[in-house]
Amino acid sequence: MEQGIICFENARFSVITENLIRCEYSESHSFLDAQTSFAACRRYNGCEYYVNPTEESLEIRTGEVRLIYRPDGSGFTAGSLYGELGGGAWHFGDKDEKNLGGTLSTLDGVDGYRKVDDGLLSRSGWFVFDDSEGVPIEDGWLKTNVNRRETDIYLFSYGRDYKKALKTLFYVSGKVPLPRKYMLGSWYSRWWPYTEEELLAIAGEYDENDFPLDIMVIDMDWHHHDWKYRDNEECRRHKATYGYGHAGNLGWTGYSWNRNLIPEPQRLLDAMHGRGIHVALNDHPHDGIRSHEDCYPAFMEEMGLAPESGVNLEFDVGNRRYMGAFMKSALSPLKEIGVDFFWVDWQQDYVKPYIKGTRMRHIPWLNRCYYEYTRGDGKRGASYSRWGGIGDQKYPMHFSGDTGSTWECLRFEVEFTAQSSNVGLMYWGHDTGGFFGERNPELYVRWTQFSAFSACLRAHSERAKELDRRPWKWGDAETKAMRTAYHLRSRFMPYLYSLAYSAYEDGLPMIAPMYLEYPEREEAYENPQQYRLGPAVLCAPVTVPCAANGLASQHVWTPDGVYYDFFTGRAYGPGSHDFACPLAEFPLLIRGGVPVPMQPYTARMGSAILKELVIRLYPGEAGECILYEDDGISEAYQNGQWLKTRLAGRREGEAVVIEIEPFGDGYAGMPQTRRYTLELVGFGRALSPDHDGETSFEDGKTTVRLGEYPIRENLVITLR
Repeated sequence: MEQGIICFENARFSVITENLIRCEYSESHSFLDAQTSFAACRRYNGCEYYVNPTEESLEIRTGEVRLIYRPDGSGFTAGSLYGELGGGAWHFGDKDEKNLGGTLSTLDGVDGYRKVDDGLLSRSGWFVFDDSEGVPIEDGWLKTNVNRRETDIYLFSYGRDYKKALKTLFYVSGKVPLPRKYMLGSWYSRWWPYTEEELLAIAGEYDENDFPLDIMVIDMDWHHHDWKYRDNEECRRHKATYGYGHAGNLGWTGYSWNRNLIPEPQRLLDAMHGRGIHVALNDHPHDGIRSHEDCYPAFMEEMGLAPESGVNLEFDVGNRRYMGAFMKSALSPLKEIGVDFFWVDWQQDYVKPYIKGTRMRHIPWLNRCYYEYTRGDGKRGASYSRWGGIGDQKYPMHFSGDTGSTWECLRFEVEFTAQSSNVGLMYWGHDTGGFFGERNPELYVRWTQFSAFSACLRAHSERAKELDRRPWKWGDAETKAMRTAYHLRSRFMPYLYSLAYSAYEDGLPMIAPMYLEYPEREEAYENPQQYRLGPAVLCAPVTVPCAANGLASQHVWTPDGVYYDFFTGRAYGPGSHDFACPLAEFPLLIRGGVPVPMQPYTARMGSAILKELVIRLYPGEAGECILYEDDGISEAYQNGQWLKTRLAGRREGEAVVIEIEPFGDGYAGMPQTRRYTLELVGFGRALSPDHDGETSFEDGKTTVRLGEYPIRENLVITLR
């Protein structure tokens, strides 16, 4: 018997780690060894465990779990499977009343608080994942028409070690890979029938109005659909006559460019790429490739069928041949002319709840298919779609859906986004400002501030003239405030991308609820309005309108150490604090003593090479931070092609010492030299370095611009 596997009568138990045991029950002894969407690796990790079988029962013990199985002829029951999880008693079927919540597959239609599904983390110290309906995946594809009758559950036991729980999840279910770096940048998206000229003009307006832009998303008007029908040959030839007719439109699905709006797609894509802007297309694939599409003949030939038949095949995501022909015929021509990735906008579970021959929803498999398809050509996979459940963390990023534009929804999204990390979901992209609702400039500013310090800064809205989310169209004060937020996003990009790598390598969420770091502190569970953004940043977005005095309130709990308001420089020790914030400010607190890697503002934050590293430091206990860099686009980081730089700060009497220690093999395109700028804030006086450089002191901040150094050179800089 394979190590870690214990069989006892009609049950099989798999010790995977010391805090994870898989429990299967099957009358026919038909146990599943194939992968599922959830289970990517069930390999025993070598932990110590103890097995005590008797004629009537089986006991399994690890350092974290005590499990007893006493068969009673009825499968797993509360009386037959029980033990100790998370330091307390547990019985099969127990309801966890202390679960800390997880996420939802979508926020479509949400305009306020919603109850979320359970997550992995619980104050009970345990979690049970039921994979009994998990569809087997063999040879890289799901198996249809499999009638699973066994019980298949995973017992997680972790006590208050929430970080260990997440690492265990990623061990069994798969890590969260690094997204393409530019996907962490600035997105513009709008459901609007833009022409080629208008899209290029908007790209230019971003530069003219001093806003960064990394991604241009073209919603469904890039292809033909009923609501943009014109009585001309182009539209008549591409008019859909078959399909589900979602919301009275047969044209949600489409793969033929609308040349009434975009006559030369290649020209548009080349122009965008020439400006350093990536392009994504909206895709509602539910109607598949129909007879009016330009790609229909090639698709039918790939399927071994006659194009002249005019047959419209059902979209069949579970059929390997169909999906291969679909990707090759519909998506490859788009990819070949420069489309960078696709926004998969599946909303049709109300019509087709499950993939044919399975009990699997469409989204988890669609996300896998699109992510894997976009891999290759030296690039990481890229997906943007709704959440497909635990296991879908392997295919970032995720689209939260069409939300209402309300203060209540913004308030909920802040808590929801941090809470979603409890299931390993690290990269939510929201409709900043909300998708539908009334025009509210102040609300849009506050939502932008939240998005600027989350995983994705994406502007999007419905087909309403007054909701165009170009940030310079919302009033002078609002534009200035949003420009500040966008610029901060650009300046913090080296830090944010380093957090993205930590999510992959260490399983630590970019956006984490406070209890992940402080599980024993009651306050950590009582302040969902704030979140940790890595080791150096604490953020509490403003989610209420300004009072008559022009200030908006927010409450912040600082657990330990000293934190500094990024905007005012004011210091806050441990405790609870009330903030009153003007429109352009919000509680963005930097931990004293931890050097923060930043960069000068750049309009293409997600693809700019880090030629000048800005290190910002506030007074506090000695701390450090790891700057992570790679090529931003390939999977070479998984093979060690990266550069890390340890940044450390400490006090030596009246002096401040900053250490810069690069290490690693480097990466393709890495610059060989770089400049350094030091920003020391809150030290109360001007500081002078022991290295040559330009030094200035203004508004309590010492700025030191050092010269250019080899990128691999260690530096120790003392300032007095």
